[in-house]
Amino acid sequence: MNKLLGLLVSLFILTALFAGCSGASGNNQPTDNDLSSNASSPSPSESALASDAGAAKESPAEASATWPRTITDGAGHDIVLEEQPKRIAVLHPLYLDYFFALDTPPIASGSAASALAEYATLKPYADTADVIDLGSGRELNLEKIIEANPDVIVTFKGHIDALYDELSKIAPVVQINYADTWEEATLLSAQIVGKEELAEQYIKETKAAIEQSKQQLGALKDKTFALLRVGDDGTFIAQGTNNTMYYNETTGFGLLVPKGYPADNDVLSVEALSDMNPDYIIFQHDIEVAKAAVKQNEKLAVWQSLAAVKNNHVLYFDNSLNTGSVLAVRLAANNFMELAVQ
Repeated sequence: MNKLLGLLVSLFILTALFAGCSGASGNNQPTDNDLSSNASSPSPSESALASDAGAAKESPAEASATWPRTITDGAGHDIVLEEQPKRIAVLHPLYLDYFFALDTPPIASGSAASALAEYATLKPYADTADVIDLGSGRELNLEKIIEANPDVIVTFKGHIDALYDELSKIAPVVQINYADTWEEATLLSAQIVGKEELAEQYIKETKAAIEQSKQQLGALKDKTFALLRVGDDGTFIAQGTNNTMYYNETTGFGLLVPKGYPADNDVLSVEALSDMNPDYIIFQHDIEVAKAAVKQNEKLAVWQSLAAVKNNHVLYFDNSLNTGSVLAVRLAANNFMELAVQ
């Protein structure tokens, strides 16, 4: 049995390592490095976030949701849930966002300790629940998953392909497609716990927050924004218009794209950034890493010539916003509303 368990853990680690790589490389799947944040990051007021956290509550109808139920997950599997899950284990911390938003804290998560301590999206919830740490999102501990005794296991599509059958013996496994919109991921999470009405209300409130921030950003509608990540070597990397809702006029915040800003992730030299000359630069990355990258360039004349630098419009958003989760969208909306009144 010990040899078999050791083999399973080894397979799981190899699979997770294969799935994970630096977000700066353009990979669309989440990794611990992509989502780790810094406690010093700027965030909306705690009172506003706390208000958001308690905005939507479970309705009596949801308390009597129909079970058993069959849901189709992001991998196309039909998953039968015999009863409403009470013990949810998420294998990547980004899904903490969705279940905390749905007032159903997971009992276990990959990288739980660091996520709850550092993610700005989870700041209002950090002290509201005890979450078992399952280890790194890349190197999950199979024994800990078994010990957590989950009713359902949730992760992103492609994360656990090699161990899907083994994990399914522990509990039903639901995979969420990381390419799904935040609305789709919220609704699928809600189906898992029977809280569809709560999800619809939360989505409605979040869309209202987006619209409110867009209205408040009206005074900046003619200003261009460059959204950047940082590479392993300190290089600047454009997030790309295809990889964020920030530039979407219909479903996002409608930020104006700088001339020459790419559609996909792309490394940018300081000279290339100078050609774009954005009015605002937003680093959405580990705050200390982003500030270190800026420091490497701050004495360059080309950097100092940038409009965003001259006007002190270089902003730092917490790395956890890169999850694109419902909480990340709400936090971004708050950040843009604060920017609009500065």
